Parts: sequence; structure tokens; C-alpha cells
Amino acid sequence: MKRHQLKNFMEKKIRRTSKGRESVSDRDEEKTIVLTIIVALVILSALLAYTILTTPVKKEPFASIYYLDSEKKLENIPKTVVLGENSTFLLWVGVENQNDTTMIFSVEVKMDDGTGAVDPSPIEPIQRFEKSLEDKEVWEFPVTISIDQLGSHRIIFELYDPDYTGSYVFLSLEAIPA
Repeated sequence: MKRHQLKNFMEKKIRRTSKGRESVSDRDEEKTIVLTIIVALVILSALLAYTILTTPVKKEPFASIYYLDSEKKLENIPKTVVLGENSTFLLWVGVENQNDTTMIFSVEVKMDDGTGAVDPSPIEPIQRFEKSLEDKEVWEFPVTISIDQLGSHRIIFELYDPDYTGSYVFLSLEAIPA
């Protein structure tokens, strides 16, 4: 080969070789980048799922009060009583502590004619109960109610704790003659 032919041949060979190497190298580099991004996304997704599943949901602390019939159900709550026949009856009152700490609760039982204020009722309590409850503990206790006058009555159960939650429930009923 002549000198200028040899020079052209070598330039073409070098160009082809370097182009081929760049394209294989570029493809390998692109594959590596894509694979790295996919692996990073999988790891981030796994971390996000783990965080969501293991982080506890913050709950609002509370205490609740409720009442049940003599069989600890809601089925036979009296709406009307007959004086002298069923005007003395039993209710169960329940208090549930969900305050994340042990607390002392007191329940006042009050009775009025249904027209007074509630929250809190200004009436003097006819009974008072008190107990310390651990977090998530439920306290159920019986309360005997006696009604001796005709007319409308409201039995109020007010729940007090050190922070006074202002919780209460009441039962309205009518007393009729025998």
C-alpha cells in the first residue's frame, strides 16, 4: 500500500474501532444507570412501605361514659316506669379510659325533671362513684335508680377526671301512676 492509502486505511480503522467501543460502552453505561435507578426506586418503595406500616397512628386521648340495662345490654332501657311497680330499677354505668395514662375518674348521678341545664348540671348528685383506671381499662358498675314522683325525669351521669372532660350521658323517662 502506498503511504497515503495506508494513512486513510488506518484512520478508517481507528474511527470504526473507536465508534464501536463508544457505542458498546455507552450502552453499558446506560444499562447501568437504568438498573441503578430501578434498584433505588425499589429500595425507596420498600422503605416507604415499611415506614407506613410500622408507624403507629396517633390517637386523640379520651374517656367515655355510657349506660346499659340490668343485663348489660341496650335492649331494655326503661322509657316509662309505673310508680310502685318498676320505679326502682338497675342500670350499669361504664367508663372507659383511653388517655394513655392512669387517671382517677368520678361519676356523679343526678336527677331532674328534664328542663335543667346539662354540662354540667347544677343539681346536687344523688350518688357519686370514684375509681382509678389504667389506660384502656373499662369500669362498669351498677347504679340503682328509684323514682317516687309522677312526671318527666332525667337521670344524668356526669364523668369527671382531673382535666374535666365534660362528658355526660342521660336517660329521659316518664313516671306514670299504677
